Amino acid sequence: MMQSRKAQNAVKLNIVIYIMLALSKCIAGFMTASQIITADGLNNVTDVFLSCAILVGIRVATQPADHNHAFGHKKAEAIAVLVAASFMGLMAIEIWIGAIVSLLQPSPVFIQPSVILLSLVSAVVMGLLSAYNQRLSRKIDNHALYAAAQDNRSDAYVSLGAALGVVGVVWGLPWLDGVIAVVIGGLILKTSWEVGYPAIHILMDGFEKEKLDQIKDRIKTIAGIEQVMELRARCHGKHTFLEVTISVNAELSVHESHILTEKIEKDLIGYENIAHIHIHVEPHYTLKNFQSVHHSL
Repeated sequence: MMQSRKAQNAVKLNIVIYIMLALSKCIAGFMTASQIITADGLNNVTDVFLSCAILVGIRVATQPADHNHAFGHKKAEAIAVLVAASFMGLMAIEIWIGAIVSLLQPSPVFIQPSVILLSLVSAVVMGLLSAYNQRLSRKIDNHALYAAAQDNRSDAYVSLGAALGVVGVVWGLPWLDGVIAVVIGGLILKTSWEVGYPAIHILMDGFEKEKLDQIKDRIKTIAGIEQVMELRARCHGKHTFLEVTISVNAELSVHESHILTEKIEKDLIGYENIAHIHIHVEPHYTLKNFQSVHHSL
């Protein structure tokens, strides 16, 4: 609960900073008619909604299991990350549209030195916020906060690009404003994919084959396990849930088989963030076992 509270406080800080930056940039973009400053401001507007979605996701993820959600609500974080990535992707497209229009139908841009300073300050603030959120997300192992950190980083690049675009206009290269806006849109779209793909992977119950093989090898080392017949895993937040089918000597009693399942749980709980294991036991027949069963029939 304490880790969740830290993540929520970090996201609340994001929201406050984004509101301040969005207002400043949108007003500056409107006054100077700069497409890139306006795009940067609109990007921060979506960041406000994005951060709110992440905040809701983190809060929902802390709710305990209930009769409708037996596995808990941990996947709410992945949903929040996917919402965040979707916002970023839509904003990238919006920036592209605005940039192309400005290139095809250029309008006068009235630049003031304060606009350059605003973009540079924004870049520094976003860079510091990204570093803070990324460090905290790794410390508390929170994927939603990590997504917020990646968005902060892309926002820092956007603001740096905005500053360069404004400088280009000052140097008599007004087309640079639209060109850099296109580049920024591409950068945001790339970040949205990098953030969103892991969330899609989790929501579709994807799990790395290499990790499954490592878990299977670990189970095989337990004396008495004849074969790992089936192994499946899925993630709920930072926790891993396993379903495994093993075969044991057919002559073992139910109690002896149960002891083997307890050994598996003791060895695996906590490994690779495994929090729950469902184990199904099948009899493993040797030739002697098979002949004995065949004779009894």
